[in-house]
Amino acid sequence: MPTRMKTPTDPPQLTHVNRLIIASNRGPVEYQLTHDNTLKARRGAGGMVTALIDAGNRMDVTWVAMTMTEGDRRAVKEAQAHGGLLESPIRGQNMQLRYVAIPKTAYRKHYEKMSNEVLWFLQHYMYDPNQGSTRALQDAWENGYCVANRAIADAINAEIERETTPPVVMLQDYHLYLAAAMIRQRHPAIVMQQFVHIPWPDIRCWHFLPSNIAQAIYSGLAGNDIIGFQTERDARNFLEGARTMLEGAVVDFEEGAVWWQGHRTQARSYPISISVTEERRVVNSTAGKRAAEKIMPLLNEHTVMRVDRIEPTKNIVRGFEAYDYMLERHPELHGKVNFLAFLVPSRQTVPIYRRTTAEVMAAIEDTNKKYGTEDWTPIHAFCDNDRTRALAAMQYYDALLVNPIIDGMNLVAKEGPVVNQRNGVLVLSRTAGAFQQLGKGSIPTSPIDVIETSQALYKALTLSPEEREIKANLARQAVERSDLNVWLSRQIRDINELLERTLPLPGTTPVAIAEDSTSEIVANVS
Repeated sequence: MPTRMKTPTDPPQLTHVNRLIIASNRGPVEYQLTHDNTLKARRGAGGMVTALIDAGNRMDVTWVAMTMTEGDRRAVKEAQAHGGLLESPIRGQNMQLRYVAIPKTAYRKHYEKMSNEVLWFLQHYMYDPNQGSTRALQDAWENGYCVANRAIADAINAEIERETTPPVVMLQDYHLYLAAAMIRQRHPAIVMQQFVHIPWPDIRCWHFLPSNIAQAIYSGLAGNDIIGFQTERDARNFLEGARTMLEGAVVDFEEGAVWWQGHRTQARSYPISISVTEERRVVNSTAGKRAAEKIMPLLNEHTVMRVDRIEPTKNIVRGFEAYDYMLERHPELHGKVNFLAFLVPSRQTVPIYRRTTAEVMAAIEDTNKKYGTEDWTPIHAFCDNDRTRALAAMQYYDALLVNPIIDGMNLVAKEGPVVNQRNGVLVLSRTAGAFQQLGKGSIPTSPIDVIETSQALYKALTLSPEEREIKANLARQAVERSDLNVWLSRQIRDINELLERTLPLPGTTPVAIAEDSTSEIVANVS
């Protein structure tokens, strides 16, 4: 029988190894305590979980993550009898979970303070260096971020040592910048890759942090063999920073690599995407059709939509102000246009997020009071986390507003075009990572300029049918050409090439980083 040919939809596979370790702050499964105090497992949402699990469906996969809920903590205690490993409840996957618990105070300093209040805003060009004290920042770093990274690194080391065959380690995002160098201290020959899902800013932004913190972040990341970024600009920013932050580093911009203390780290661009087939499956499911039926009565002659977490970088208030200005300038649209906003509450333990939520609600109320009538509500807002409803609704937008101040990528900008059925037009910030791929299929706008955004919205609603179709097709085709499978395939291809270069031939000894060099790397992050 002839061998079946590999198709473009087959999940990419790692070669030369049969074990994969994935690590992230949030795990792929969340455990909740029910009313009768029993554990209930729920698969985490998001394309990253789907993509990474599929990548390892022919090998042994362990996912290492922090405990985030009381249910997670209970699950970890119950797993101690089995070597700390939990069997994944996700059907059809050969995956185990190793969840890591640290003291709640340490986790809050790691997650809420250092990760969400400092790194998130700094990397989105919104960090205020005048807020807070240096002493509090150093405390959050030493007694939170470093503690969490050490716990993750120790758990990964334990997993590496569980078997004699070497795995590949894939680290995720900005919560784990120190882990790679910590792991490499104990396992100098291990192959590691880290993907950063948010922007990587200009080196001047990193200088807002105390030098010990900024240098530790760079030296920690230099423990990886490959670092993936959303855009070429992000990768170049990292390389520019490495030349400054890593004393003695040699940076080759043409190759996109940095050599430091005997180790080579490649900086690559992998624009993340969505699973086109999965998004469409959700829309066409029974739940999706039921959600669409409830949305239909809210549509108007023109319908504007947005789907966002409620947080400062998403720029939601300016989006409503632009809509308000459009209504002021174009009274002929009164009663003929609705704005449906699907808003997901986020990080409400952080004060700036609570303030942002209040500002968003006030902006909605102001516009509805100013223009609303008994028969017309200009803005309909849904404030919960119902992804199925949001996807189902996006079938019907005439204009989709995606106006973040800055984003690593912004997957809503990619989800909308592949599910929309009305040749809806995307209004997109030039500063969103997605603009690099979707610029020609969108109407661009400045995220800060309310008047320009208002004009872009009006243009999106009044384009000719032919122009609408051209824009919609360009955006949809761009996403279909570079879907989630392509995003992951490019990473797996680069890891496979690295494995081919670094794994020893039978009967030989693997080439490892010099022990003294590795110790120097880790000294900078400990």
